Amino acid sequence: MTARVVGFTVFALAGLLTVIQYGMTIHYGFYYDDYHFVRPYTPHEVLAAFHGPWDPSGIETAYYRPLTIALYAARFSVFGLNASAYHILSLILFATAAALFAVLAMRLTGSRLAGLIGVCVFVMHPAMPYSAVAWITNQMHLTSMLVVLVGLLWWFAVRRRPGIWWAPLLVLQAAAFLIKEDGVMLLPAIVAVHTLRKYLVERDLPHVPGSLLVSGVATLALLFLVRHVALSGIPVRRVPPVDAAWTNLVRGFKGPFFLVPAKRPFQPAASWFAMLLPVAAAVGWRWMSPGFRFGVASGFTIGILFDLPFVFIVKAEQLHLIAMAASLSLTAAASGLIHTARLRWQVRTPIVAAIAAGVAAMSIVTRDITRDFEPSGPLVKRADRIVQEWAAVPAELREYLAAKSAQPTGNEDSNPAQAVALVAFGLHGREIDPAGLPVRWMSGPVTDLYVGRGTRLASFRIRHEIGVFREPARLEITVNGRPTQQVALTDGNWHDVTLAFSPRNAPRISGMHHVRLTLDHAWIPARIIPDSADTRVLGLQVGAIARR
Repeated sequence: MTARVVGFTVFALAGLLTVIQYGMTIHYGFYYDDYHFVRPYTPHEVLAAFHGPWDPSGIETAYYRPLTIALYAARFSVFGLNASAYHILSLILFATAAALFAVLAMRLTGSRLAGLIGVCVFVMHPAMPYSAVAWITNQMHLTSMLVVLVGLLWWFAVRRRPGIWWAPLLVLQAAAFLIKEDGVMLLPAIVAVHTLRKYLVERDLPHVPGSLLVSGVATLALLFLVRHVALSGIPVRRVPPVDAAWTNLVRGFKGPFFLVPAKRPFQPAASWFAMLLPVAAAVGWRWMSPGFRFGVASGFTIGILFDLPFVFIVKAEQLHLIAMAASLSLTAAASGLIHTARLRWQVRTPIVAAIAAGVAAMSIVTRDITRDFEPSGPLVKRADRIVQEWAAVPAELREYLAAKSAQPTGNEDSNPAQAVALVAFGLHGREIDPAGLPVRWMSGPVTDLYVGRGTRLASFRIRHEIGVFREPARLEITVNGRPTQQVALTDGNWHDVTLAFSPRNAPRISGMHHVRLTLDHAWIPARIIPDSADTRVLGLQVGAIARR
């Protein structure tokens, strides 16, 4: 087969296996942190993430991940609250990562067989559901993995070229770090595998260019400095005691490489497969070709290096890059054993059968783990109850989760874009005004309303508290990105707003009409009213929104 045919086959197989293994996640909806991160972002919030923590509210642990916030902002602008669209994006990103992984495995080992086995092992690895595929928040992991895979592929392509050809690796290193901190190990991993390549496969391979080493150290130092400045004033995570740090490192490595603890059906079989396959490769090491040896050694080396950042804390949903490295070792070991026994069918047949059985056991375990994210599953139900207490989540989504929890199992609509007729981002909680009418304050200068596709008219009232804020306000209203009204508010009276919608004009992917209310500025009562303790940011008062 030509290289083009092999490449097409690998990408097609990656897509097919991804759909077979994870296609059901399209109907899984949002889970836990998704309800905090799936929201509209202003350009100011995205830019602020480059010189501050990714979550200025302090709800999430203070990390420096500006490119992740940029990703979240971009995807929400397209998908809105359409959970199914987010899951389809995850499947596309994961299938792409699987295909790139297969290409990497083929190039590192020099075997096309490694590409086919690599797709299967990568897709079926039990660490992938939590860390990459089934949880929408972890699309940052998918993006990070793609950057790392591109970096490794670029290194392989330019490994014999002068230093200038290595320069894009600095950009990829910065991107990996700005997506998630464990991406810091990209350049160290490339230097390590290059050195392994030189001594295991290509003896005449030049050393890593000195210019890359110097510029790489400078790049990492600059990234750490920028992160330090951005997170200044936030308590630094202290290095844990030696025993705790060692425990974290061992857990981070053993989980993806040995598939332990083995608690799921067929997981003991998958775990024994993952442990014994490298041992078998070690037994047959002297008969394996250098490419396969290099593949096995590279997988373990990359896994160890990307495990180092977890000295502080380790969670199963964060081990995507270590799982990728484990997949590389398993792929190279399996391909090497099959290739070594290619001339003796009496040996090759049981080896192929054992590898097929091991990958099948991994697939069963992975499918069982993926079901943790089913909308009616206990894990999701428990998380839904927690999210209902989060004030940062719009009231409409919290009410939707409460209603979803009350539904009989299997009757839930897991996609908010279809289940909720209206979601308002940027409004404080409900209050009753002196006239006995329900109102909500804008919580800033921008409020975003997402209205169901079937809505034809939406009407509500707005009021400006000019008696307190003592200056007029100007409101601009856009519908699906198009300016529709501008209202000058120079008194304290209620003003009626009516918006007409056409189902044909609703964004096709998000499936909901987007109404944005933009004030010229907002106010903080404590800064205006003497002795006031109200430090909320307030805009206009918005009455109940009627739809028909």
